[in-house]
Amino acid sequence: MFRIVSPQHRRDFAGHLRDMHEMRYRVVVEDWGWEIPGIEPGYDKDQFDTSETVYVLVLSAEGDVVASARLNPTTGPHMMSELFADYCDLQPFPVGADVWECSRFVIDTDRAADRLCAFRLRCHLGIGITSWCLDQGVTWLSWLTHQTFYNYISGLFRTEPLGLPKRQGENWAWIAAVSDIDLAALDEQIERLRRAPEIVASLTAGKAPNGKGQAA
Repeated sequence: MFRIVSPQHRRDFAGHLRDMHEMRYRVVVEDWGWEIPGIEPGYDKDQFDTSETVYVLVLSAEGDVVASARLNPTTGPHMMSELFADYCDLQPFPVGADVWECSRFVIDTDRAADRLCAFRLRCHLGIGITSWCLDQGVTWLSWLTHQTFYNYISGLFRTEPLGLPKRQGENWAWIAAVSDIDLAALDEQIERLRRAPEIVASLTAGKAPNGKGQAA
């Protein structure tokens, strides 16, 4: 199941948000090796976790946070405007009331029993993001994402690159992108969740990569 935590409901979900920041640290710092200036050890919270941020959380059957994403309005400072504008060398990053930025799309695959479970977590997270966007009249999401994950996003949304891939290190190539959010995208994700066993079996037979979510 997923939960939407908007600013007015932060107090109600304080424990879940604490678990989310700890989970993000385990994944992005300990597993992925990111260096994030200014955060405290064991707790990934930076300047883009703001009073306006909306969080999408996926919970386990026990109520633990096992996946999350961060949504920020583009009408104020956000990651693309403050850190990654130079990644947008094909077209400017979009700004507007109906454009939000998605970041920290994180799945704790260590908590997934198998590849099918991890796939379902990713589906639930995507459905939560898309449902919130449709409910709030958000029609575009901007991202900075790993090149492999860009291919995954492109299969769900109509997505355009904002710039050419930029390599960081041997295994990290990043792409700034924007995706069109509509009802068809939600229907596609619900269908993928329904067909999860079949899709995962096909991917496994093709020896596709494990597809850990990697979005800034």
